[in-house]
Amino acid sequence: MSHALTSRHRRIAAAATVDKAVLYTTISAGMILARRYLTSRGIDQAFADQYGSPFGRTAAKIYRTETGTEPRKAWSNVHGKWRRVNGFLPTDTPVLDKAFVTYKRTAEYVAPAPAAEPSPAEVYVKATAGYAARFEGLTGDHLRALETAHGSEAPTDHIAPLLDTLAAWKQHLDRFEAAVTAADETTAEGLPEGDPRQVAWRAANTGMDAFLKAQAAVHAAYVDWSFDLTGTVEIDDGPLPTAPAVREGCRIPGCDQHWHYDGLCVAQLGELPFDEGSSVPIELTSPEGEAPYIVAYAFDPVSMNMRRQMNTQADAVAFAKALRDAADAVDDAAAHLAA
Repeated sequence: MSHALTSRHRRIAAAATVDKAVLYTTISAGMILARRYLTSRGIDQAFADQYGSPFGRTAAKIYRTETGTEPRKAWSNVHGKWRRVNGFLPTDTPVLDKAFVTYKRTAEYVAPAPAAEPSPAEVYVKATAGYAARFEGLTGDHLRALETAHGSEAPTDHIAPLLDTLAAWKQHLDRFEAAVTAADETTAEGLPEGDPRQVAWRAANTGMDAFLKAQAAVHAAYVDWSFDLTGTVEIDDGPLPTAPAVREGCRIPGCDQHWHYDGLCVAQLGELPFDEGSSVPIELTSPEGEAPYIVAYAFDPVSMNMRRQMNTQADAVAFAKALRDAADAVDDAAAHLAA
């Protein structure tokens, strides 16, 4: 027997004694197998064992399409049996990644891409959407038209919420200025024309101009209306209140003849009570043969402690009501005084 044949027999005999697990593991060393790749992506072993083969076939198909060649072969122990399967080198990982999102079973495991944080410009534009439109058409003539249609308080009522809008607008501008960075500007400038992020950037950067324009419109309209001396605005205040009826035998309305003394005819219009028992009555008085007059006086003229302390909301409301009632009564009684 030749020396070459003897060497060949020795190698065959030696190979026959090698453990298959050691042999196949050595052959497949450094290669990425479908099941091992799946478990590295966080998929459990049971899923990898069940769907590893069709996933591997999907990866092989992508490999053939992109390289024009067949993928390498390796050995894999599946359920205790060694099987020849497709193997991929670490440089082929992009193929496996593409298969992972292509094969329908593994695509379910693909986490959605996290939503991008809105830029400071996008935050500003969203927060101030519609602000500028609230000031369109605001002029002195517009306020005069509101006054004519709805009364003298209408212009002020219209301006008040606009002032609140301006205050909120300025706060959003300040937040944008504090949050924006040079990187935001660079990113926006690199975007294609018409990109929503670029549009938001331009709107935010012109936000101060729009704010100042709205602020000037409010100021101009309100000043124009406030100092309008043309007298062309006519407001219907409605009919004057009817004069109260005077009781027979009395000279003034509201008199119940209880306070007829020394030729006086007196009707109490209201009373403002104070601490320590003091009070300020308000009366309409008509002396016999003289013109009527309204008098408010201290019930206790010698007292210097004319005060009214209110510790609760109810106390304050009651005092305010007493003031209003007295004021209304004085207004009505004024019609009976000399011009």
